[in-house]
Amino acid sequence: MISKPTSLSNLALSLFGEKIRKKRHKYYDLSQKLKQAHIPMPPEMYVATAKLYSIVFAVVGALIGLLLSLLIVYLIGLPEGITNITLGPKWWWILDYKEEFAIAFTTIVMALIFYVLINFLFMVYPSSRASDRKTKIDRNLPYAVTFMYALSKGGMNLLQIFKSLANQKQVYGEISEEIATVLRDMELLGTDLRTALSNIATISPSVNFQEFIHGLITIIDSGGDVTRYLSDKAEYYFDRALVEQKGFLETLALMAESYVTAFVAGPLFLIVIQTIMLIMGSGNPVSLAAIIYIMIPIGSIMFMFVIKIMTPGVEGRAPIMKTEFDVIAGLKKIPEEYESAVKQLRKKIKSYEMRQALKNPIKPIREDPLKVFFISVPAGLVFLFFGLRLHPFTGDLNMWVTQVDDYFFMTLVVIFLPFAIFHELKQRQEKKVMKLIPDFLNKLASTNETGMTLYQSIGLLAKTDTSPLRPHVEKIWKDIDWGQTLTDAFIRFANRLKVYALSRTVTLIIEAMKSSGNVTEVLMISAKDATNAEIMRKERSTNMLIYVMIIYISFFVFIGIVYILSSSFLSVIAESSKSFSTMGNVGGLSGLATFDYEYYKRIFMHAAVLQGFSSGLVAGVMGEGSVPAGFKHSVIMLTIGYLLFTLFI
Repeated sequence: MISKPTSLSNLALSLFGEKIRKKRHKYYDLSQKLKQAHIPMPPEMYVATAKLYSIVFAVVGALIGLLLSLLIVYLIGLPEGITNITLGPKWWWILDYKEEFAIAFTTIVMALIFYVLINFLFMVYPSSRASDRKTKIDRNLPYAVTFMYALSKGGMNLLQIFKSLANQKQVYGEISEEIATVLRDMELLGTDLRTALSNIATISPSVNFQEFIHGLITIIDSGGDVTRYLSDKAEYYFDRALVEQKGFLETLALMAESYVTAFVAGPLFLIVIQTIMLIMGSGNPVSLAAIIYIMIPIGSIMFMFVIKIMTPGVEGRAPIMKTEFDVIAGLKKIPEEYESAVKQLRKKIKSYEMRQALKNPIKPIREDPLKVFFISVPAGLVFLFFGLRLHPFTGDLNMWVTQVDDYFFMTLVVIFLPFAIFHELKQRQEKKVMKLIPDFLNKLASTNETGMTLYQSIGLLAKTDTSPLRPHVEKIWKDIDWGQTLTDAFIRFANRLKVYALSRTVTLIIEAMKSSGNVTEVLMISAKDATNAEIMRKERSTNMLIYVMIIYISFFVFIGIVYILSSSFLSVIAESSKSFSTMGNVGGLSGLATFDYEYYKRIFMHAAVLQGFSSGLVAGVMGEGSVPAGFKHSVIMLTIGYLLFTLFI
């Protein structure tokens, strides 16, 4: 979607702007949503742009409709319902042009569909983006207020705090954007602080942020204690976040029950009914296939996305923070006499990086598990291609599927198993770090409170700490010992571990230390912030684990019943079908004469595998709020389903 003015926006405004301006009062709500979404366009320009794009896509839709209708009319033929239509004497002439009318109708309908769809997407996009910003603001608000409290505790005034927070967009995201808007109004538009705060409170999509700003305005007007207000609000928003998380977990319980009913028990019931009806000779094989190959995977994936939309946003990839001094960046402007030395240094740095990469080639994958797809996807496709070449299609679909479905299963395992492993290793490393950080900060604060400098405290922990964090603490101490500033040492520490919560904590420590000489107080606030984040993560993880177990239990019930159907019920039916195969009239069991036991075994195995893969993705979203986290569950479940049918039937 368009998020800023372009040349096409200007063209659209010149074409339709005058007419839209006359109806500007109708777009008041849209104007508010554009401001909340941070889309810097007036409503008349946005509406004009939507209209222009809708017309363009309507033309595209008309062309698609024209080509589609020509293909149907002249290659496939019109449906019988149209070719056999009869009309009265007055309208008989239409039958001579039924092909032309069908083409025109399809073209017009496709054009209208594209026009309405694009216009609808444009109108909905600002609300969607504003809602996304609201979620991100509410998620980071407790930590941003704690950040402001730490700086205020150190002696910074409110304007300095805002400038510092506005510069931390990579950590605090949309809240930094809101504060940057306040600074822009003050510096560029000349408004005072109170007016700028009132403006942002009016247009912010987050009600929580609005309440915070209104409270801050009251404190400013009354001359109250800003530091005390920030401290109270930090605790309030943390408690509120816990309450909202509990509410979400209760909603998730209802969603888990709905999923089991609608997409596990429901398809299972329909599969049993369709199977019995087919045996009786009144069922439809297409209906059974639709349940297994369409209803189960597509329904589960749609349900997964609904849960993902409802789930409070999880923290993304940790930002790479910039150090105050960078060797490579510092070598951009150099005197001519040092150019050769600098070139040699750059070569040595590249050579060192190359050697390190060769020593640990999987390090980039461990840091970013998505990179493993560059290897696993081609490997899986090569394996599938090998299977298809080994068993080419000969015209018998059932026989061909029986020969190649093992290769399709193994392809899924080859593609997703490596990612599941590396993603799980990364998640466990992050959880371990987040668990250890509060204790590390508390130890630093305790030793610093005894009179030690922060450097001495880090050196002591590097020698005495027995936690898994000790090697990283030793690197902090070595960085400082080798001449790095304390700020750069902490930044390098965060960049090495690449954990979002740690990056936020390090940012808080660095900025707070700039404003305060009381390092102990800064460390205590940082430790409390990290502890609060860990409490929320643990509570969420513990409660959501229950719903993962519900998904697993429902999956085992599903494959258990399907297994019993295949191994007991269908085997008896297969034996009975032999005695009916030579009979011409089998009454109410006419399906027995053509009963194919191998076909049902295969389609039930596919049902187990597809249910396992789909349920795994849902379990990942329910358990960890992340689709990638579901692939490990998917691999486990589909493997269990596949092995159950392969080894025991």
